[in-house]
Parts: sequence; C-alpha cells; structure tokens
Amino acid sequence: MERNLTLRQGLELFRKEYQDHLSHDKANASIEAKTFFESHDIVHVLFGCDISLYGEGVVKIWTLFGTTLGFWKHIKGYQDANAYDLSKEFGFAHICRNIFRFLIAIPTIIFRAKQMSKPWNWDEFEPYLDTPIVQIRREFNINILKS
Repeated sequence: MERNLTLRQGLELFRKEYQDHLSHDKANASIEAKTFFESHDIVHVLFGCDISLYGEGVVKIWTLFGTTLGFWKHIKGYQDANAYDLSKEFGFAHICRNIFRFLIAIPTIIFRAKQMSKPWNWDEFEPYLDTPIVQIRREFNINILKS
C-alpha cells in the first residue's frame, strides 16, 4: 500500500477491486444497508482485510473488539442488510483454505484490538477520510495482520 494513501483513496481502491462482489453497492440496497456497509468497507480498509472468508472473519472480530459498533448492532446491521447472502459465494475449497487460518488468528486479533489506544468510531469516519491510513493506524495503535 502506498505510504500516503488516504482512507478515501483506500476505500475507492477497495471498492474498485471488489466491485463485482459488493452486493450492498447495488441500487436496490436500502439506505440502512448502504450506511452500514459504508462503515463496514471503511473497516475493511482500515484493518487491512480482503473479502475472502478469512478477511470477512477477521474484519468481524476487529469490528466487535476494536470499534464502537458493539455486538448486537453488528448482528442487526447484517440482518437489516441481508448480508448473509455473501456467504453463499464461498465454495467448499475456499472454506477449507480459510476457516482454520481464521480460527487460529482470532486470539491475535482480539489482543491487537485490545491494544488499540481507542476504539474506531463506526459512524464517525468522515473526519478521517482525507487522512493517510498509516497516520490513522498510528493514532489508534492499529497493528493489522499480515496476509
């Protein structure tokens, strides 16, 4: 990743790279779903997660332990957005390649989330959009996992 890449630029690159897989970006998605997934996509970029089963799992743990969203709002956001359809895209081989890697990573993610200097504010990311990602990670003490 480019050293001075801003959060906005990172989000644009993320959406471009995964445009065929981001169903919540479609016109028929509700305002609630679009709002939820705007924050969700920001978290993908901030915590360096792709959209594989591993990446989705990692971003969920980071979200639960490293953001202000909380468990029940997290569950409700996925229900409201009907986001469980994404899991249908993962084939058996993909699941086998990613599930154990994810399960082994959970304690490390929780530990790193607890080491953050403050939680990432799920709903208040706008002030950070033009800030370099490396600077945000430094401010929040975010130590992402290497893929």
